[in-house]
Amino acid sequence: MHALQNISIDLEPEGFHWLRHNLARQFILVAFGVLLVGMFTLGTWVTRRIETGVAETSAASAALYINSLLAPHLQDLASRDSLSETSAEALNGAIESIVAKMDVASVKIWNDDGFVIYSTDRSIIGKTFPLTPELKRAWGGAIAAEFANSSHDEASARDIDADTPLLEVYVPVRDAKSGKVIAVLEFYDFAEEIESQLSKAEWHSWAMTALVTIAMMTALFSIVANGSRTIDEQRVSLTHRVAQLSELLKQNEALRSRVERAARNATEDNEKFIRRLGYDLHDGPAQLIGLALLRLDALNLSGHDGDNLATIRGALSDALSDIRNFCAGLLLPEVHNMTLTGALLHIIRDHERRTRTKVSCTIADLPPDAPQFMKVCLCRFVQEALNNAFRHAGGQGQQVSAWSDGVSIMVEVADEGPGMSSDPSYEGRIQLGLTGLRDRIESIGGILSVASRPGTGTRLLASLPLNSGESNG
Repeated sequence: MHALQNISIDLEPEGFHWLRHNLARQFILVAFGVLLVGMFTLGTWVTRRIETGVAETSAASAALYINSLLAPHLQDLASRDSLSETSAEALNGAIESIVAKMDVASVKIWNDDGFVIYSTDRSIIGKTFPLTPELKRAWGGAIAAEFANSSHDEASARDIDADTPLLEVYVPVRDAKSGKVIAVLEFYDFAEEIESQLSKAEWHSWAMTALVTIAMMTALFSIVANGSRTIDEQRVSLTHRVAQLSELLKQNEALRSRVERAARNATEDNEKFIRRLGYDLHDGPAQLIGLALLRLDALNLSGHDGDNLATIRGALSDALSDIRNFCAGLLLPEVHNMTLTGALLHIIRDHERRTRTKVSCTIADLPPDAPQFMKVCLCRFVQEALNNAFRHAGGQGQQVSAWSDGVSIMVEVADEGPGMSSDPSYEGRIQLGLTGLRDRIESIGGILSVASRPGTGTRLLASLPLNSGESNG
């Protein structure tokens, strides 16, 4: 019960202040960031794929047409490093026709070491440049394309606005007989219309991605919001139940304190009653029987009356002895002004004097200010346990040990007698005495344990918590 009083619920670990938001808000904070990053990543990837696809499709269409017109005039490159005059003139005419019809910005023809065989920009013919990745792809047999603008140095052959979009295309030129790549054709095509369509496609892609993301977030949020409302309701209910439980615990603790106080008061009242009963027996019936014995001693009868007188005197003597023994058990020696250690030693020495037996005693670390009711209870326990040891074990191996661990006081009484018999009548008498001891100990929050087997003696251990006297309720 004491452990339950310390119940506390900490729903916000240190360092996680954002958890004070409910589940729906937490979801919005986390999901918004995650989905925003995911949307940006997906949109960027889709946009690049669209751009690459449009560029490759447009380039392939233009490349097939231009290559079909120019490739026949480049077949000389299969066997030599330059074009013949006839092929060069025919190529010039074909390129002029292409530039006029298709509005191509620039045309170049490369060999495999970066040498410019032909260009509409006459100033770079015969020069060698490093091979770009696109040139290498074209020499590998694939069409390569990318978007550029007219600020590109190699696309400045014509007077073109600097912001005009261009499609840079690299086309492999193959030998008509062997299919081997003999040159690479590079041309720049105006791409205003392509870029316009591409921009629309990109906007549509971003819009669709955003709509799908918003739809996903809305659907998930509706589910999480319902769960969050349920959790909030359960949290309120749990808080209410915890408050009720705390109130019940307080009430139970108050009741426990009242029960313990009532048990202590009952123990003290019972002790007063026992002492009063002992004094009444000692001062009343015992004195009257003693007086009767004195009067009988004054009589001097003979014959049959003398025998009767002797019988009466014997009976009265036995009754007086029983009453005195009974009073000795009822009257607890004066222990109120003693410490617990002194009171226990007094009980032990009184038992040794009355029974003329020896008790081995070990007492250590007992608190000097034990409550009065606890002192009386433990003294009664030792007195009754030693009486049982003398009665049932003949006083053999009587031992009393008392110590404290700072939390409880433990008192053990042991003997080396025959132990508890399995005889039902004997066990019934023993259990009756143990029940009284157990009730006395447990009434103030203690525990009584019994260890006994036939032939091994008996050990009684009483444990009383030191805080049993602290609650005043």
